Amino acid sequence: MLNSSVSIKRISRIVLCGLLALLPVTVWLVTTFWHEAKLIDITEDGRNKLELYRSNLQGAIKEHEYLPITLASDKRIIDLAIYADPVIAKAVNIYLEKLAADSGASDIYFMDQNGDTLAASNWNSDASFIGRNFSFRPYFQQAKSGLTGHYFAFGITSNVPGYYISHPVRPDGTRFAGAVVVKTHLETLVQRWARGSESVLVTDQNGVVIISSNLDWRFRDLAGLGNNDRPRLIASRKYGDYPLEPMPLLDGAWPVDDNPAILSLGPVASEDEARTANEQATGKPQTRQTTPDKTTYLVTASTLPKQGWRMFLLTDKSVLDRSVISAGAMGGAAHIILTGLIFIILQRRRAMLEQLEIRDWSQRELERQVRLRTTDLMNTNQRLAEEITERSRTEDALRTAQAELVQTSKLAALGQMSAGIAHEINQPLTAIRNYAENAMKFIARDNKETANRNLQRISELTDRMGRITGNLKTFSRRPEQDNHPVDVPAQMQMAIDLAIESGRAGVENITLHQHGDVKHVIAEANQLTQVFTNLINNAADACQNMANPEIDIAITGGEDRVIVKVNDNGHGILPDNLPKLFDPFFTTKPFGDGLGLGLSICYGIIRSFGGTLRAENRPQGGASFIVELRYDGPGDTEPKNSISTPAFTAAKTPSETRTYLANHHDQG
Repeated sequence: MLNSSVSIKRISRIVLCGLLALLPVTVWLVTTFWHEAKLIDITEDGRNKLELYRSNLQGAIKEHEYLPITLASDKRIIDLAIYADPVIAKAVNIYLEKLAADSGASDIYFMDQNGDTLAASNWNSDASFIGRNFSFRPYFQQAKSGLTGHYFAFGITSNVPGYYISHPVRPDGTRFAGAVVVKTHLETLVQRWARGSESVLVTDQNGVVIISSNLDWRFRDLAGLGNNDRPRLIASRKYGDYPLEPMPLLDGAWPVDDNPAILSLGPVASEDEARTANEQATGKPQTRQTTPDKTTYLVTASTLPKQGWRMFLLTDKSVLDRSVISAGAMGGAAHIILTGLIFIILQRRRAMLEQLEIRDWSQRELERQVRLRTTDLMNTNQRLAEEITERSRTEDALRTAQAELVQTSKLAALGQMSAGIAHEINQPLTAIRNYAENAMKFIARDNKETANRNLQRISELTDRMGRITGNLKTFSRRPEQDNHPVDVPAQMQMAIDLAIESGRAGVENITLHQHGDVKHVIAEANQLTQVFTNLINNAADACQNMANPEIDIAITGGEDRVIVKVNDNGHGILPDNLPKLFDPFFTTKPFGDGLGLGLSICYGIIRSFGGTLRAENRPQGGASFIVELRYDGPGDTEPKNSISTPAFTAAKTPSETRTYLANHHDQG
């Protein structure tokens, strides 16, 4: 019984391998046959569609082909050709205008034997043809030679593409006395084709696409113009302002006869420019669908011998490919189904013979799986106990780390507070030293008034230091601010005087501007002066190495706030430093020149007033620090961050005051 099972199993494998080996052959035969049959169907269908498009195009052309022939025999046109009388021309203008409106033609006009336009349907428009000479146009030359002219081009005057049909005027039946020309639009036809699902295009005798359902293909070179032909055609303005860029042919070639061809096209370069130019040419907005990077087409061609044009219908080859793939998949599926049926028959017999053997094997396998599961369960229990022990140790370590982190945070807060107090006291101490030295010199000069003013400022600075150190007593709680209405220009002037009298390098030229109606803001005066002093000192440090250091300060009053800008002409702020500018202990100064707390403290003070502080680089060079303060003081809303604040419109007040402070201090 076991030998029979093995024998059937071997036979089943051989049959299965043989049938699977024949699967590619079956798929290849089905796809080859289907490809040939489907290609014939698509080609025949393309020729039928191309014939419909051809009839459609010829119908649009023949719609007005009778007009020039009929008008060439009209008595009014003949009289105008013989006498060239302005009175007759006026009557003909009105007649042609009404005829163009009734027939739907774009323009109808009459040219004399020299090509000068004597009457036109657009006589009353700004782009009138009257007086213009079009003898250089091929349709005039064709009419002069006694033929009915056909010509497609952009209008010289209107810059709108159209199809021109001309016919000679012979009063006596032999002598050429002029030509009647009818210009008809084909844009309606183009729009109708563009709304369809097929890709169709028409090229003229120069191989340039003049009509296409894909608007991005219009007025592109399909045949490959020579180096001499392209500049000549562009200069003739036959195709308007289009540069006659080549079609993006990637593979294959355009058919030269009625036999189908396969080619690949890429995306059209400068599609937006081409669409804009087409809108300008037609006066109508154009729609464009997104195209892939490469599309392969089956191309069917036809010729319009009367015009010398070629018409191409492009069918996406993916339609053929999908059909072939579907046919191959169906053939492969049928082959696999047949293979499966044969294999199932063999397997059923094999299954019957192996049933007992499988039953015994299943019993043994079940016992083995039970043993394996029992072992896995014991191992899992042991790993779980180890993980519980490890987690307990981790939680103990986490609690220890948290306690250490709290202690570290306390030490960091104490260090930051000490550094802030040292930074805040440093500025008043420097000013006190300068005021004291100047007071001694003014006393020596017997200038008691100036000396008393310096001593008064020393007293004010000591009060300010007292308030700073007083905050140490309330370190455990937030001190209440004594906010009240503050005159911003006065505090800025005080900060400027303090910066100048400190003798700091870079403050030789400070300019203060005031714009609009600047009202009082709700703030604390000394802290606001502290912010202004710090910003002026930073500006002085930024431009002290410049040849002509300048600090420009502008105060602008708006409807609900005041904007203060402190500008310098230094080297500006690196873009990477802008997000970190107001972080504590961040500084770009050399080691020992600063703690990096000034801007952080200023930012906190301005936020406590309900305002914002931000920095940005100036286009002309240098940096600008911008302070915004509201008239009504701190509000309920959270202020914006230091980099981006809401836009603000200053009051449109023409008044403007300026104060120029430059080189006016004397240190004695």
